[in-house]
Amino acid sequence: MGISCQRGRLLLAATCLVMVSGTGGALRAQPPVLSITLTGQSMIRSDIRAHAPSAVPIITSLVKGDVVFTNFESTVLDERKGQSPKDGRFLSPPQAIEALKTFGFNLVSLSNNHSFDLKLPGIQNTLEQVNRLNLAHAGIGNTLAEAVTPGYLRTPKGTVALVAMASGLVPEGGSATATRAGVNELRVEANKPNEEDAQRILQSIRVARRQADLVIVYEHNHVFDKPFRTIMLEELPERLAPPDWLKKWTHAEVDQGADIIVMHGAPLLHGVEIYRGRPIFFDLGNFIFQAPPADILLDEPINWESVVAYVEYQGKNLKSIKFRPIAQNKIGQGQADTQDEHTNNLFLQTRGLPTPATGEQAHYILARLADLSRPFGTVLEVKGDMAEIKLKGGN
Repeated sequence: MGISCQRGRLLLAATCLVMVSGTGGALRAQPPVLSITLTGQSMIRSDIRAHAPSAVPIITSLVKGDVVFTNFESTVLDERKGQSPKDGRFLSPPQAIEALKTFGFNLVSLSNNHSFDLKLPGIQNTLEQVNRLNLAHAGIGNTLAEAVTPGYLRTPKGTVALVAMASGLVPEGGSATATRAGVNELRVEANKPNEEDAQRILQSIRVARRQADLVIVYEHNHVFDKPFRTIMLEELPERLAPPDWLKKWTHAEVDQGADIIVMHGAPLLHGVEIYRGRPIFFDLGNFIFQAPPADILLDEPINWESVVAYVEYQGKNLKSIKFRPIAQNKIGQGQADTQDEHTNNLFLQTRGLPTPATGEQAHYILARLADLSRPFGTVLEVKGDMAEIKLKGGN
């Protein structure tokens, strides 16, 4: 009897040890949580570190994470090559993109309607700078094949791919071709993506899916049901929501392997959809908005308000999406030039910088985002000066 009991106790102890070891092994096998910060577009026209140093710690506090993403809404001007600020519209010194890296950005889209503002030299300057800074990027290239190729950011917690494109307002000659540098353009014809462009981009997403742990797809969109200038100048409701063609197109991108879709274009917040457990941020508005006064089509308070999105993944499992509301200062230092879009003076260099919104302003921004997201079945819970999406089970 004693021997039997002793054997029983040993068997129980061994079983418990196996269970504990198994549980510990399962816990150890869990992939780490990967934090992704997504901001609005960065229309950064100056070296903020030099012209507004007090803004630097505020900006860096907003963009913590393993992956920190923005769209560089400009093109690089290199005056050492004899280029002049008068040669294009939205031109930035190399130090502007250096500043983005200093702030903490490590993944950037370069595809937008201002990528070609200095024509081919601007494309080449921008590529030269992001390569020099070792910034993971996508969306432009010396050829179309290069422009559509995913960029890869390798972190200790996994590899993240970026596929980037622009639709609408890409200037003539700005689209990359087999032999010409430019933007990865998605042409939209009769409210439908061009088939050739669509297949090229979807194939790039499939390639990224095989090479990376997570795939971010970026689109800079200006194609709405009515002309972009019209919806902005006339303050039409279309400026506040994505068009139907874009909703269908983003679903197709998720179906081909996109984990996150993030967009800009209209300098305004749009809603958020969770499709098949994958978040689609239809427009995150502005993060840095150093736009010349002469170039702003519609100057309304909501142009200067946005959010920063904080997304967490554990492996392929979407864990959380939180938002911090922000506001940019409309008034910079010195005197504004309301006539010349090329002026890069102190007023421009110190305007459009983000700070966290608080109190009533924070609540208003988050309530507006909640209202814009509700048509997609997305529910936001506002908690003080932050908000979080209520994710359904299984994400």
